Amino acid sequence: MTNTPTTNRTYFSGQWGAWALLVLLLPGLWLLRMWTAAHSGAGLFVDEAQYWEWSRELAWGYYSKPPVLPALIKLSVGVAGDNTTGVRWLVQLCWAVVPLVLWRLGWEMQRDSQQPLASPHAVGAWAAALFASSLASGVLGQVATTDGPLLLCWSLQLWAMWRALKQPLRTRPWLLVGAVLALGVLSKYTMSAVLLSWLLWWLADRSVTVLKGMVWAGLLAGLALLPHLAWNQAHDWPTLKHTADLLSGGQTASVTGLNAVAVHLAEYLASQALVMGPVLLIMVVVGLRRLAWQHRPQFFARPTHHPALWAWHGSWPLWLIGGLQAMQGTAQINWPAPALLGACLALAWLLVSQQAQWRWRGPIVVVVISALLACGLSLGGDWRARLGLPVQKSQWDLWGRARGWEDGLRSLKPWLSTYPQATLVAFDRTLIVHAAYAWRDQSTLALSWQQTPHPLHHYDLLHRFDPSLGKQPVLLLVMGELPDAVRARYAHVELLSAPQPVGRPLFMWLLKDPRP
Repeated sequence: MTNTPTTNRTYFSGQWGAWALLVLLLPGLWLLRMWTAAHSGAGLFVDEAQYWEWSRELAWGYYSKPPVLPALIKLSVGVAGDNTTGVRWLVQLCWAVVPLVLWRLGWEMQRDSQQPLASPHAVGAWAAALFASSLASGVLGQVATTDGPLLLCWSLQLWAMWRALKQPLRTRPWLLVGAVLALGVLSKYTMSAVLLSWLLWWLADRSVTVLKGMVWAGLLAGLALLPHLAWNQAHDWPTLKHTADLLSGGQTASVTGLNAVAVHLAEYLASQALVMGPVLLIMVVVGLRRLAWQHRPQFFARPTHHPALWAWHGSWPLWLIGGLQAMQGTAQINWPAPALLGACLALAWLLVSQQAQWRWRGPIVVVVISALLACGLSLGGDWRARLGLPVQKSQWDLWGRARGWEDGLRSLKPWLSTYPQATLVAFDRTLIVHAAYAWRDQSTLALSWQQTPHPLHHYDLLHRFDPSLGKQPVLLLVMGELPDAVRARYAHVELLSAPQPVGRPLFMWLLKDPRP
C-alpha cells in the first residue's frame, strides 16, 4: 500500500486546528452531553430504567434487546454509581468516540485513494464534524439507549471493512470485521442490515478473495452469537420474535392505499430530516449544490469505486429498509440512525472535492453551532423552572417523559416497610422499572400482572404474577384508575396513597382476600 507523505507519526504535526477540533469533539462534546443531561431536571426514561434494571442481573439476552447495553451500564454504574450520570456516561462516551472513528476512516480513505485534496485531514475532519452536528448525536447522545453502542460498532465496522477491502489477502482485517459485526448485533439487531452493504461492496469488483474474507468474517460473527442464540432458544426466541414483530408491524400494521403509503413515507422523510437536524441539513444543501454546479463533470468522471460512492453504499440500504417499514406504518425515527455515518463520509467528499484551500474554521464552527443548538433544545423545557415559573407539560420538553417518576414513587416507598409480607405487583413495565430504580436501595422489583395471553415485555416473560396462586396480600402499584377487574378479584381493596398525588397519578393499593 502506498502512503502519501503524511504518516501516522506526523498525524497532527503542526495542525493546531486539528487539535482544537479534536478537543472539541472529545472530551468537549462528551462533557457537554453529560452536563446537559445532568442539568435537565429529569430522571431516566423508561427504556433507560429498564436497561439499568437488566444490568443488575446480566444475561446473554433479554425480551426485546441483546445483552451489550446492560453490560455497558453495569460497568458504567460500577465506576460512577447508579445516579443518572452514572447510568449514562459510558454510553455518552460511545457517541463521542464515533466522530473520531469517522475522522480516522476518512483520513485512511483519502490516503489510500490518493485523491488530490487540500489537506490530508479534509475528509476525515469534515465527516467527524458533520456527524457530530446531527441532532441524533446531539440529543440521542445524551441518553443510555442501544443506539450508542450500535453507532460505535457501525462506525468501527466501516473502518474495519475499508481496511479489509484494501488488504483482502490478510486474515486479521477480516477477523476484525467479524468481531465488530458480532458486537454490533449483540448491541442491536439493526447491525445485521450492514450485510446489504457488504453485498454492494462485493458487487463493485466481484473479487473471489473478498468473498472468501466476507464469508470468514460472517462465520466468526456467527460463532460469537451462539451464546445469545442459545439464550433465545431456551426462552422460546423472545428477542427475535419481538424484532420480527416490529419489522412486520405486528397486528396493527396495514396499508390502506396509495394515500396512506404517501403519508407514511412523508412522515418518514420528515423524521429523518429531524434526526439530521438543521445544521447537517444545511451542509447537505451546500454539498449538493457543489456537486450540481461546481464539480459535477469531474466528480462523475471518476471511477465507480470512488470512496464517496463506497461510503454511500454503507448508508442508503438502511434508509431503504426504513422506508419499506414506513410504507407499513411501522417505521421508527431512530432505527436508521447508522445511515448517517456513511452519508456524512460521502458528504465530506463533496464538500472538499477540489477545494483550493483548507480551513479548520469550517468544521469547528459547524460543531459549535450544533452543540449549542442541541444543548438549548434539551434544556428548553426546563427554563420555566429556572425562572421560578410554574412548570407546564409541553410537547417541546424533550425530557417530559422522564420527569416526576422518582419523586412520586419515593412518596409510596414507606408502604413497602409497612407491609413487608405483601407481594409487590404492577400492571406494566413502565411502573416496574421506574419503581425498581426509585427504590434501588432496597433492590425491589415488582411482579408483572400480565394483561394478555402472551407476554408483552421482559417482566411478563420472567417475572409474572399469577393472581390465582397464593393468599398473601398484594401491594398493587397503579398509574391512574384501578381496573374494575381488580375490584372484582379481591374482597378487600384499600387505597393507601394520597387520593390526589402531586405530579404523576401514581397510587398504591392494598389487596387482600382474593375471591375464588
